[in-house]
Amino acid sequence: MKKLTLFVLFAFVFVLFKSYGQEQIKHEKRTYIPANGNLYIQKSLPIYLWLTTSNNPNDKPIQLKSKVSAKYSNPMFFDTEGLNRISHDYAVDPATGKTVYPLQDVIFEVYADGMAPVSGSSFDNAPRYYANGKIYYGKGLTIPLRSFDAVSGVEKIYYSIDGEAYKEYSSSLNMNTENANCTLRYYAADNVGNAEVPLVRNFVVDLTPPVSKHVINGIFLNDILAPGASITLSATDNLAGVNSIYYHFDGNYDRTYTGVIPVAYLPDGQHTITYNSKDNVNNIEGKKPSSGIDGSTGGGTYSFYLDKIPPVVEYAIQGDQFIGMYKFISPRTKINLTATDNHAGVETINYLIDNTGATVFSNAFLIPDQNGLHSVNYTGTDKVKNRSYPKILTVYMDNVLPATMITYGYPQFFDRDTLFINKTTKVTLSPSDFQSGVQKTEYEIDGGSTVQYSGNFTIPDQGYRTITWKATDRVNNVENTKTSKVFIDNTPPVIYNHFSVEAVGTKDLNGKKYNIYPNYTRFYIAATDDHVGTAQISFSINGGPMTDYSSPYSLDISELNYFLKKNVAYNVRIVAKDKLGNVSEKIIEFYVGK
Repeated sequence: MKKLTLFVLFAFVFVLFKSYGQEQIKHEKRTYIPANGNLYIQKSLPIYLWLTTSNNPNDKPIQLKSKVSAKYSNPMFFDTEGLNRISHDYAVDPATGKTVYPLQDVIFEVYADGMAPVSGSSFDNAPRYYANGKIYYGKGLTIPLRSFDAVSGVEKIYYSIDGEAYKEYSSSLNMNTENANCTLRYYAADNVGNAEVPLVRNFVVDLTPPVSKHVINGIFLNDILAPGASITLSATDNLAGVNSIYYHFDGNYDRTYTGVIPVAYLPDGQHTITYNSKDNVNNIEGKKPSSGIDGSTGGGTYSFYLDKIPPVVEYAIQGDQFIGMYKFISPRTKINLTATDNHAGVETINYLIDNTGATVFSNAFLIPDQNGLHSVNYTGTDKVKNRSYPKILTVYMDNVLPATMITYGYPQFFDRDTLFINKTTKVTLSPSDFQSGVQKTEYEIDGGSTVQYSGNFTIPDQGYRTITWKATDRVNNVENTKTSKVFIDNTPPVIYNHFSVEAVGTKDLNGKKYNIYPNYTRFYIAATDDHVGTAQISFSINGGPMTDYSSPYSLDISELNYFLKKNVAYNVRIVAKDKLGNVSEKIIEFYVGK
């Protein structure tokens, strides 16, 4: 009795994904005999048994038919995956024709293979990132495919990328082209025509780095930044997304960007920020120069000047001024402000006077015309809003005119609303100024040339004289011109003399000729002055002491105990002085006879 025994060797099923996309290659179901002589048959193929007594394949075989299992025999099908056996009870030795002992079956091995290979893949040599239901891979991605078949073995692996026709797989797939939505389909077919359902892997190949840029926040002027400015970095990536942004200043170590970057901690001067970005699959952006404050050309370097130094503001006092205890100015004086800036340039100068009325400086300005101290607070602002510390200029407004007094020394005499002096009388000008002080005093006499006063002076010429003067203080405030009138009297009194009798003759004596008067003659003297009058008359006889004349009208020599002696020559010296001390003198000589 013969029977058919089916054995299952093993089954292995592994399916990643099913695919209903790209059309799969048609694989014919067939048998397969490899070099080891095993017979493999696609498990779903029908089986027909033929019998022949000849080893010649050309002899016509006889198809076997079963009466017992007619319903299941032509065709029949293997029900077991793997090794199936067609067996006959009890083996007969071909040489003797006798049953072999111990008893054993005659077995024909047939391998039924109805299961497709199981394939797999790995994604190697590239960074991986998963987000929002997508898997991203970076540079260097290789995809080796592998497959296993438990029975007849894998014949070939096929793959398709993005809907292309299936190709035979020979070596790892190198994904060196960026693909935003890559679909890989692959499957394997075994040697009897079993083909697995294609596996599908959807992923993204991202080979492009992010693009970063910078934006300047706050106050800036072109590429000049204020201390309060800051730099914002940002980056965009079309696929895997940005992972990190890095930056450094002036070649120092890299820092990871975490937020707005202030620049205030940098020193004043030229700086360069260098920055780039990395995406989530390690594509790193190259560094290249950026243009402008908005970094419009992408990440790289941006050079700027950090201007932390405010303007330097200076003042200039224009016009009248004098530095003493204070800086004295006049109502005509102007204050001018100028500013210089090291880089950005000056935007405005601001000032206020006496802590009121802040004003933007445009032109030199006056200080309020109020005598006393005044303050000017001033500061400068450059074009990136650096503001200098306020400075204070303190000035003293001197709007008070100097005052000058005139005094006359001696001799002087006042009468009839007129002051009389003479050529020796000293004239003194006494200027005063209680603010900036006196600079100079000038005077003129009778409208003549102007003379700068340096000390008391005299007026030599006789007559009425007009003195005008004025003082100038150190900020050129000029006193209103003042005037004084005086009469200069340089003329001494005129001396007169008279004898009470006429001369009775003449006498020559020692070469001189004298008039001769009798001894009872009386001798009178007098003096007159046209302006101030005679103050004193004195006389001396024959060299005797000077004696004040008691009467201003006449002199009787006998009253002074002088007795005219006979036969004596007399010499009378007469001196007259007016009330200004102008002196005249006269000598009178005569002879007293018998």
